[in-house]
Amino acid sequence: MSTRCQIGFYEDGEKNLQNFEALIYRHCDGYPDSEHGVIATVVPILKGFDKERGLDDIEYASAWLVKELKTDVLNIGICKFFHVDIEYFYAVYPDRLDVYETTFGWNSNDDGCKETSKWLKEWKKIESVSLKD
Repeated sequence: MSTRCQIGFYEDGEKNLQNFEALIYRHCDGYPDSEHGVIATVVPILKGFDKERGLDDIEYASAWLVKELKTDVLNIGICKFFHVDIEYFYAVYPDRLDVYETTFGWNSNDDGCKETSKWLKEWKKIESVSLKD
């Protein structure tokens, strides 16, 4: 089974995770740790880009990350909203990568109808990794 995740890019100091500037979906290897996890693969790419151009250039940084992570047709995508099946979320800021565990569930409305309910998202920050050397 795949561990899905999303990676959002933010202006410095953004507090609301819903206000991303760019959002990437990674279909597998979305867990933080291990040889193929997000921290091991994404952090070196972001640090390298930061040295060359600067992570405050969100459009180019997010495009570069997609280019570097793209290995087949199904593993990486560009999103306009959060997926309901992600297990981890990564927030990229100009100076750091914040790692969140995510929980999704139904937030029932008054009539209890699942189809008209909205997804409830819970974010638990578990780590912060510096992107500066």
